[in-house]
Amino acid sequence: MALLDDIAEKKRLLDKARPLPMRVVTDIADRFELELTLSGLGVEGGPLTAAEVKTLFQRGSPALRNRDPAMQRLALNHRKALELMARLSYQPGGIVTERTIAAFHGLLYAGIDEGAGRYREGPLADPDAVASPDPAKLRVSMSALSGWLRRTEPSPDAAFEAHHRLMSVRPFAAGNAATALMLCNLLLNRSGYPPVFVKADDRILFADLVERAWSVGDKTPYRELMMRFLDQSLELCLVSVANGFPDPTDVMEVDESA
Repeated sequence: MALLDDIAEKKRLLDKARPLPMRVVTDIADRFELELTLSGLGVEGGPLTAAEVKTLFQRGSPALRNRDPAMQRLALNHRKALELMARLSYQPGGIVTERTIAAFHGLLYAGIDEGAGRYREGPLADPDAVASPDPAKLRVSMSALSGWLRRTEPSPDAAFEAHHRLMSVRPFAAGNAATALMLCNLLLNRSGYPPVFVKADDRILFADLVERAWSVGDKTPYRELMMRFLDQSLELCLVSVANGFPDPTDVMEVDESA
């Protein structure tokens, strides 16, 4: 319960500080753009560093020597997918469906995979995948997920469940992990929370718990890890808020009517 209490208190402080000064909004957006891109690459096995991703963002095209061009393109595509996520986050009345999921994947893998945005017809592309859900059941499973999304109100638990359900289906030949994080973060944003990201030190544990939640049905460790990621994201926001005020203690005293 201590973690849940911490999350509730950090969310309260963040809400109290709103509306945020533009310099704080920009700082938070820049921080999350980098962290989320590194996370999206990381869960797909990408080896790029923060410095390399910044270079790609500055140049706007694959320009790194001795780095996989496809992974460089994925980093740039991820930025475009984040722009879509941001637009959809400000449309709380819009419906999130399997078309939303396909749109995320289509942006992420544009120019990389001919199957971008389309469901796979065979096994997963990763030869090391523990399991490959039957492609014959994909459309039924995705239709069921789409129906569930229509009926579900955005919340952290709904976001984590949506991630779990999409990773249980794995509808695309490659890129399911990055796409599932996009879906998760869209629902988090719509419920008033910041997005979550997976740091390099947590990637193996994250992959193991995602797999455990699907293979044996034990979602508790997975949910606890996702809540820790959410706490991490709220902390990032509060640090930016504190740095954006003349006196860091102002974040505790900010006028709610501002």
